[in-house]
Amino acid sequence: MEMHGDLYLNMTTLLVAVGTLAAYVLYRSTRRPAGFPPGPTALPLVGNIPLFYFAKHPKQAFLDLSKKYGAIVSLKFASGDVVLLNTFDVVKEALVKKAAVFAGRPATYSVGLLTEGFKDIVFSTYGPQWRYQRKLGHTAIRHFAQKERLEQLVFSVTPGVAKILDEMGDKPFAPKWTIGQIVYNILGTLCFAKRYKFNDPDLLDWIDLNTGITKVFSNGLLGDFIAIFQYIRTPSDLKYRRLLKSFRKMFSDELDKHQESFDPENIRDFMDSLLLTQKENIEAGEEGADRLTDTHLIYTVMDIFSAGTETTILTLHWAVLLMAEYPEIQKKVAREIDEVLGRDSMPSLSDRGSLPFTEATLLEIFRYGTVVPLGVPHSVMEDTTLCGYRLPKDTVVMVNHLALHYSPTEWEDPENFKPERFLNDNGQLLAKLPESPLPFSTGRRVCLGEDFAKKEVFLLFTWLFGRYTFYKVPGKEKETVLKLNEELVLAHQPCDDIEVCVKRRF
Repeated sequence: MEMHGDLYLNMTTLLVAVGTLAAYVLYRSTRRPAGFPPGPTALPLVGNIPLFYFAKHPKQAFLDLSKKYGAIVSLKFASGDVVLLNTFDVVKEALVKKAAVFAGRPATYSVGLLTEGFKDIVFSTYGPQWRYQRKLGHTAIRHFAQKERLEQLVFSVTPGVAKILDEMGDKPFAPKWTIGQIVYNILGTLCFAKRYKFNDPDLLDWIDLNTGITKVFSNGLLGDFIAIFQYIRTPSDLKYRRLLKSFRKMFSDELDKHQESFDPENIRDFMDSLLLTQKENIEAGEEGADRLTDTHLIYTVMDIFSAGTETTILTLHWAVLLMAEYPEIQKKVAREIDEVLGRDSMPSLSDRGSLPFTEATLLEIFRYGTVVPLGVPHSVMEDTTLCGYRLPKDTVVMVNHLALHYSPTEWEDPENFKPERFLNDNGQLLAKLPESPLPFSTGRRVCLGEDFAKKEVFLLFTWLFGRYTFYKVPGKEKETVLKLNEELVLAHQPCDDIEVCVKRRF
């Protein structure tokens, strides 16, 4: 009996210990660090994830947080602490005034898979290796952002675009897929000197592959939020790994071809430019050059390609739909292009500054159609403070671009599309433009391809709306074409299958 009693006591002690430990873990999973910013109550284990994943309108959930908590709010994603920055002043304090402290990147599970252990520029953390790799990428991309080269690159695809649009007639079509082929062709030529015909099966496969990766990545994997799922192969995890394997192989094969045919006297594309810059830096004995592996080169090209395709496609998709939704604004854009450039003339980067209403419309598209609502996450490199709050090292920091771009204190009537907000009383661009919107972020982690992307979008937008009118499908004029894709929790983009019509301007 005594042995059974001891066993009972031992089992009771064990159960009490396990229960106490479980209660402590649950308690810790809901607690914020001392001195941390305020935020919504976190649930045990899952934190504030349900706030977004089960919201009817995720966009509104992020806006509501900024309205309730102000400039800075804290969240818990499972056991991880996240701080959300909701105003431009606090973003500037963090990313500009304390740039080095906030220049880190969190080592999330899905990103680690995407980058083979953080060997890229966008997601690798701040340090000597990152600085050298970014400098290499910046030197290479600057070579192709020059006026004549970029114009030649963009306008090499417009004849194919014109053929597709001219043949549409009155047939409704989903513009995102046509825009996607335009942008992929430009980036394919930029990165690999490859040019595709429209609806080429290889091009469509490429788009499907990148779109599939982006869709899984945008919503995150369970392993990003709950650590145990990093060791469990869920269907989403397996699909993501399969897509990544195919995507990497495409870039790896291209690098092999470029290394075999590399000629320093004939730089054909971005990959050649990277190889040349690497060669020159090694010969010059520049620190870090010898540590850049082929994998680093592949991911530098992948950064430019992936960032340059998805964000540009979404921006132009918003542009087409907004112009169809607001035909009077579209007419004003077309009229200005006619008056300044003349009908059917090719726009040039030299025209920037002479098309104020067109440029104001583009700025408003960047604001209204915020394509990366939370940007790329940062992490704190050391213990620091922000707005009087204490942020421990490794705190994840995210910029709430939706709050910045839709703030009623920063923008008059932010829910409406109004290019005039960027113009003065004389119809010219404001002498001092607002520091926000920030579609490409700011500080040390500002987007590497910002200059290239802005120029590319200006040329394509001006060319498109100087030649074509996009309008709602006849019979559906009272329906909005600005329907958000609610399946993508952490994205802000229109539904892929929204249709419009197009006609040539004569």
